[in-house]
Amino acid sequence: MATASFSKIFIVKDKQSIDLIQRDLSHPRHVKIIKRNYEAENRQGIALLKQRLSNLENY
Repeated sequence: MATASFSKIFIVKDKQSIDLIQRDLSHPRHVKIIKRNYEAENRQGIALLKQRLSNLENY
């Protein structure tokens, strides 16, 4: 079973790893979040569903 918290001590001893961790912490990555148009996606999904269902009527 998964736990909600994580508590573990890590000991890093080699110099290269320490430098990489410090560099990563000083230069965080920026995540770009794309705004979604849910109404347009819903319209497109309904249109595709209608198309699929209309194809079933031909059988």
